[in-house]
Amino acid sequence: MADAVVSALLNKLVPILVSEAERLLELNDQFEETKNELCYMQSYLKEADRVKRKDRNNVLNTVMSNLRELVYDVEDVIADCQILFQKKHQGCAPNFTSYCSPALFKARHRMGKRLRKINQEVRKVNKRMQSYLHTAPRQITGNDEDVGNLPLTYPIIMDESEMVGIEYDSEKIINWILEANECLTLIGVVGMGGIGKTTLVQKICNSESVSSSFKHSLFVIVSQNFKLEELLKKMLSKLDVEEEFVRGDDVRELLERLKSILDEKYLIVLDDVWGTDEGRWWDSLKSALPSVEGSCVIVTSRNEKVAQSMGATDKCIHRLQVLSDEDSWSLFSKVAFARNGGKCTNPDLEVLGKEIVKGCGGLPLAINVVGGMMLGKGDSIHEWKQISKHLKEELQISQKDETIISTLELSYEELPIHLKPCFLCLAMLPEDYELPVVYIVELWIGEGFVWGRNEKTAFEIGEECFTELFNRSLILGTDKDVFESRFIRCKMHDMVRDMVIKIAREESFFVSLESGGRIGFSVQSRHLGISENTTVESIRNSSTKLRTLVGMEMERNEIIASVKVVLCKVRWLRVLDLSLSNTKIDVVAKNWLSGIGSLQHLVFLRIENSALRRLPASIRNLHNLQILCLRDCPNLEMLPVSITTLEKLTDIVIFDCPSLECMPEGLGKLSNLERLFGFTPMNLGGKNGSDISDLKKLTRLRKLSMDIKSEKQIEGEWNVLSMLYHLQFLELDFEGSSIESEGVVKKIDSQFSAPLKSLRELHLWDYTRESTPAWLSPISLPNLQFLFIGGGRIKKMGPRFWDCENGVWKVEVLVLKYLKEMEEEWTRMRRAMPSLRLVKVQNCPKLRSFPLNDTFEDYRGNWSIWRKEEEKGGMLLRAHSAPIVFEAALAALEEGEGLRISRAHSASILYEVPSTTEEEKEGPEIQEISSE
Repeated sequence: MADAVVSALLNKLVPILVSEAERLLELNDQFEETKNELCYMQSYLKEADRVKRKDRNNVLNTVMSNLRELVYDVEDVIADCQILFQKKHQGCAPNFTSYCSPALFKARHRMGKRLRKINQEVRKVNKRMQSYLHTAPRQITGNDEDVGNLPLTYPIIMDESEMVGIEYDSEKIINWILEANECLTLIGVVGMGGIGKTTLVQKICNSESVSSSFKHSLFVIVSQNFKLEELLKKMLSKLDVEEEFVRGDDVRELLERLKSILDEKYLIVLDDVWGTDEGRWWDSLKSALPSVEGSCVIVTSRNEKVAQSMGATDKCIHRLQVLSDEDSWSLFSKVAFARNGGKCTNPDLEVLGKEIVKGCGGLPLAINVVGGMMLGKGDSIHEWKQISKHLKEELQISQKDETIISTLELSYEELPIHLKPCFLCLAMLPEDYELPVVYIVELWIGEGFVWGRNEKTAFEIGEECFTELFNRSLILGTDKDVFESRFIRCKMHDMVRDMVIKIAREESFFVSLESGGRIGFSVQSRHLGISENTTVESIRNSSTKLRTLVGMEMERNEIIASVKVVLCKVRWLRVLDLSLSNTKIDVVAKNWLSGIGSLQHLVFLRIENSALRRLPASIRNLHNLQILCLRDCPNLEMLPVSITTLEKLTDIVIFDCPSLECMPEGLGKLSNLERLFGFTPMNLGGKNGSDISDLKKLTRLRKLSMDIKSEKQIEGEWNVLSMLYHLQFLELDFEGSSIESEGVVKKIDSQFSAPLKSLRELHLWDYTRESTPAWLSPISLPNLQFLFIGGGRIKKMGPRFWDCENGVWKVEVLVLKYLKEMEEEWTRMRRAMPSLRLVKVQNCPKLRSFPLNDTFEDYRGNWSIWRKEEEKGGMLLRAHSAPIVFEAALAALEEGEGLRISRAHSASILYEVPSTTEEEKEGPEIQEISSE
């Protein structure tokens, strides 16, 4: 498994050595030798990995570890040369004087000496590799490693209705829940890891009969190592308690707050409980659970004794069994043959597939992971035979009860080379931790594991890598975006996490300074993670060759001070991500980032929950910086103008920094920007900064989020947005603004003087007019697919919204939130947007006849929803307001539609509206309007 980082870096470095030889300080000969040695070494990697896995060769392990260090050193030398080149020529073409400068001559001599030493060591590694493998190097091509892999660039999401083998289990537990008549019923779901306990309980909680039976429902992961106060905070957060009331570590206060909220019937799921600490934490938590008849607590655990110790009686403990052969094949087929709708059409593949499934032992996790692996193999009989053979070999080596470990490790072995280091990065995730998908992609970019190619940006490539890992069931999606079009948060199954940590240890990939500062992984690692329990000494003793430093929720001043010391010595750092536990730490407000200017290789910088007022001016030295992310920095007043000289910046992401008045002047110089979040235009007559017109130079911009806080910002060339030909995502937030004058409105409308043909997703927040802007029309937004409108004073959609004669809306998903005055009617909306497949509404009481019968709850609250696929020839509408009982029916008549009253009484009217499409002609569209 030791080829992951080495191969990924070699695939990246060899093209650089070829294409930039002339720029690398004229060290052509040394770099040519380096390239040849590394290419020769690259040809051994696959065979070395096979021998290492089969023979458990520790000596080969050491050789590969040494090689990885050398490859890292080569990348560092190349990066140093590139920086020196940039400094000496200041972005201009080199000339004779610059080449002959004494400083450059010394640097060239120093770099040459480093390269000669590296080349000597690489030759030694090559010789040792040959002696252990006893074989000639394999001839490879640039893409040879990934032959046979056919990645899907879109996620395969299995609906709950497609889950197999758990119908009986689900029905049994649902009956226990609905029949519970005690003050508190405790139900246990137990079984081995990977057997599907979490999946089963999630399906149960999402069922309509269960979700509609409880006022309060929450699902929390307990995990192996946790603190009661953190568990309580998670529970309160899921009950929509504001963050300010969840801070602090007083367990008694947290327990009392939880008890006061659970005032009516509740359902609590405690997932993945490993132990009860002799009952102490559970006794404390149980004291905060009121005695409310019919309330339930569901506990999932690998250990039945855990459920028993918490109070689950034998009659309320469900022991989950492995899947039958038939169900195992059915589940495997849904994943492995997703391209064909879950059906295997090749008899030969079916025979091989059933051999592979047999090795999974009926464990859903193993079947999902192996199925995802085979999804990438397509219909290649050769590839399927190889996998079947490798799985048998792994099972022969493994212990009897390690079936799932063998299948997981094989799934890693079969990952394409470019995915392996991306997967290893996930070893840095804490147990049962959910992280934004965007953050993971940014981390991969910072590490240099993904980069832009073939006209795709690095971020787009990173999203594809995430999708591949998701389709292979190595990453689990948790929360979807508001449009339900993609996952925005993810986590790992604990057994997958155990596997990736094991591999990361073997490859010395990551150092985790655990509680007490204990070194979790090899000290040779170039990746370091620290937490609030880390000791100062362990941080200061970390490697000077660190490439990644991640600090999560750091709290103590001495820890932050030690980080400041480390930053002065880790000159090859690529990723710096520091998250603080609060914004009141004195050190943070001072100069703890003063040494950041020395991190000239830094690619990704993220600061969260900090009290800093400004970034140090030395940030101008970070010429390789691509991603700058600042979140929850309430005191941040300004960004230094020098960031506009960082030409490699592709992403500026700013969230929840309310004191930031505007972006620095000259933002248009950052011509490589692809994502710009938190852009606040300069106020007319205010501080010097960037205004709307600066955006026109950002021709590569794909995502833009803009805050409009006053009319004074509505100046400049507002038509620039129509010049951003690659813009796919736009968010406009008018919170706190008061846009009253018609002149200002016309200025805003003029920004769409030409259609935004590339725009796919629009978020409009807190618009202050009663009618939507003129540019919100199918003419201005001809390819819009996702539309979100939230907050503000909007009552009606503007006239141009309905202008379907000159253009047709292509919107597929419509989300309306907190529009308390909006009075639009469903049939008209549906007619204007014929492509609608999903509508989500929250707190819009005056909408008329919208088909919002079902409710759905996610982390953003309760939604009323309509899904086109659930119509089945009929559609049920309810309007909960007496004055509008007849309005939808009358509207249908006014539009010339036929109407037949088939039932009428004081509470409701049922009527038919003729179908308008071929699909709808199969059955009448039944609609009910009730005045309850």
